Amino acid sequence: MKKYLCTICGHIYDEDAGEEKTDIPEKTAFESLPERWTCPVCGAEKSKFRILIIPKTDAVPAHTEVKPSLLSVSEVSNLKDSVICSSLAKSCEKQFKHDEAAIYCSLAKELKEKVPHAEGASFAALQKGIEHEISSIIPTAKKVAENHHDRGALRALVWAEKVTRIHHSLLERHAAEGPALIKDKTVYVCPVCGFIFIDEHAPSKCPVCSAPDWKFEIVEA
Repeated sequence: MKKYLCTICGHIYDEDAGEEKTDIPEKTAFESLPERWTCPVCGAEKSKFRILIIPKTDAVPAHTEVKPSLLSVSEVSNLKDSVICSSLAKSCEKQFKHDEAAIYCSLAKELKEKVPHAEGASFAALQKGIEHEISSIIPTAKKVAENHHDRGALRALVWAEKVTRIHHSLLERHAAEGPALIKDKTVYVCPVCGFIFIDEHAPSKCPVCSAPDWKFEIVEA
């Protein structure tokens, strides 16, 4: 039987297992789910789910590298695909679906390695790109999400805008202070939403998504 992925939150519906939270018995085909059935995690409609193909690894020798494949991965840049797969890996980990999480991690790493190094990169160019994102890309994405009544996308865009504005502020501070901005301090990044915090210690919780301090990752300068 098959597995289906919620493209909004990353929840996986397994036809073999059914769905205990919504009283769906085992061996229930996705097509047989009630039309009004929604994702038990984020409330997304059935139309937001995509079939997920996960290779069986139990018969593969330990020394063999498994090449996972995902159907309907968003047709955008490799970097964005990598970020999407990384986020889905974290979602799977929260659901204790470790095999799926490992597959998404592998995909994220493989896609990231395909991203070419930017030429002529600079803080000024980065700042310009962020300003364009705040003034044009995010407002446009919000309108599209509102027109489609996509609650998951709107929630993600709220976080994205907050984090992007924080990045904009940090770049302005870097332009004014230079390397002194991080001297004798540590750069922390929230792996959930991307919030960046510069100080001696991580905040008790992320001000954007409320992730606890122990989740923050340290970026080596």
